[in-house]
Amino acid sequence: MSEPIDVVRRMFKAVEDRDLERLLSCYDEQVEINEAGSLPYGGVYRGQDGAREHSARFRGAWGAFQGPDQRRLDPVFLEGEGGRVAVLFRHRALDPEGGRSFDQPEVSIYEVRDGLVVRSQMFHADSAAVIGFLEEAGRSADAGESS
Repeated sequence: MSEPIDVVRRMFKAVEDRDLERLLSCYDEQVEINEAGSLPYGGVYRGQDGAREHSARFRGAWGAFQGPDQRRLDPVFLEGEGGRVAVLFRHRALDPEGGRSFDQPEVSIYEVRDGLVVRSQMFHADSAAVIGFLEEAGRSADAGESS
């Protein structure tokens, strides 16, 4: 196995384990993380502070809907040239109030240099479905709190 795949594999394990410090240790000091701007946690995040903010916003959006079973990503790692790694994985969630589940493929591309991720870009199969799930699950959570 190559160094770039090893780094990205460690990063995915940290995400599944929700281990922020281990996740940050996989990122270069000047990392750039890209998520679709339409998502609640979307945008471009730069550096370690940006990586922390991205993680916090992602957990804020998904944390209530991802127990241990939904955190499992089932990643498949594909190595490209020049330190690039593509990952095919599952993005899962469960709305405990409404019972609705979410399970979609996602692809991400990473650039690794000197043993650290310097750039990441995530691609959801259907960003509108992501937004729809989060909005609807949020409404059912809000309704559960006011009951």
